[in-house]
Amino acid sequence: MGMTVFFLYGALLLALGIHDAIRARAAARGDGTISVADDYYVNGRRSGSAQVALSIVASCVGGSATIGMAGLAWEVGLPAIWWLGSGACGLALLVRFMARKIRESGARTMPELVGIYLGSSARPLVSGIILLAWVAILAAQFSAMAAITATLTGFSQERAMLTGAVLITGYALLGGQASVIRSDVAQYVLLAAGFVLTLAFLLVSRPEPFAAMKWEVLSPAFPPLTLLRYLLVLGGSYVVCPMLFGRLLSARDSRAAAKGGGWAVAGLVLTALVIVLVGVGCRGLVPEGSSADQVLPALCGLLPPWLGLALMLALLSAVLSSADSCLLTAATVCCNDLARRDNVAFCRAAALLIGVAGFFLAREGQGVLALLFMANDVYVCGVVLPVFIGIVGGPRSVRPGLACAAVLAGGGLGLCSALTGNVGWAYGGLIVSLLLSLAGLAGNTPMRKTAARGA
Repeated sequence: MGMTVFFLYGALLLALGIHDAIRARAAARGDGTISVADDYYVNGRRSGSAQVALSIVASCVGGSATIGMAGLAWEVGLPAIWWLGSGACGLALLVRFMARKIRESGARTMPELVGIYLGSSARPLVSGIILLAWVAILAAQFSAMAAITATLTGFSQERAMLTGAVLITGYALLGGQASVIRSDVAQYVLLAAGFVLTLAFLLVSRPEPFAAMKWEVLSPAFPPLTLLRYLLVLGGSYVVCPMLFGRLLSARDSRAAAKGGGWAVAGLVLTALVIVLVGVGCRGLVPEGSSADQVLPALCGLLPPWLGLALMLALLSAVLSSADSCLLTAATVCCNDLARRDNVAFCRAAALLIGVAGFFLAREGQGVLALLFMANDVYVCGVVLPVFIGIVGGPRSVRPGLACAAVLAGGGLGLCSALTGNVGWAYGGLIVSLLLSLAGLAGNTPMRKTAARGA
């Protein structure tokens, strides 16, 4: 039964990708108002606020926010909510200070926007960091996908990972942003239904773990320094995120972008609470000593068959909705910003190569959270602060040379943190990146005022 459901689901996604590819080409040959490239990169800029909100939440709630966060809740309790809670804080900053500016820029990708605000020299630098980081994030999603596919189909771990990678890469590269955003809505409905039904079942059949749960945001197993790392590293990745920028750039106007982003903040918090409570409900049910990444897959086998299948479909939808966004983000950055090619065929070839790279990285066997922290350390320490300060300050408000220095120095220290496991390097990277960005902002103030008077 599980294998049949998996392959039917996959066939529907591939059919959607083919349909959107044909529709985009037909539209471009029609009135010519939307190019094939715009349709592929930013959904023709036709997304309404509800579609923007659901797509953001679906893309954010991937393998880390389901398999990873529920496993963390099984270990540390309610404080695990900060995994997505810190993301909601970061998204709130993005919506409050940048959403309208992002949509009004008319860019196709975040690095293109960086070129407008920080100068052309920063664009390839930021693009390279995004590409490397998002391959690691994609690998984390492939790793999560393997566990789900293996449970549904009975495949070996490697065969399950290959099957999932082929499915994700196939439909994302065919239909582009249009397919990804359209599928996100249905995938989030499946995700929400599966987790809400599972939580209701656990509350009724096994209320003991919930009665014993402490309603706390910090604990000995989740101390203040861990919260600080989540807020800075994970939360920071939501403040300046090429995947989220892509959703806002696909909105029909700046109002839809801001409104959709605001709804997405609330959606992330509610979704996080449900997932964490499901993780807590697994205590005493999933055997002690299990890997945190295996808690939810193990739960699927312990539930009634119909509910286990519903939860498995929820997990499958979560990983697919995040993985396809990661893949397309990396591919469009590669094509639009590194190669500077306005060519959908080239972007599809890039998506294929990135999918292959993500698959081989996932085979190395690191856990979901380890891969995500490795990517986020480099990206957040190097990119987030200079880009945030530059966009809030206005075009060329930060001197391009110091903006690039902030990216390189912060990213380098973030890489040290990823390689050594010492979070102190990450904090140092954030401090250095902040100081260099502020120095560039202060040093450029007279120039900015002069330019404003001249205008």
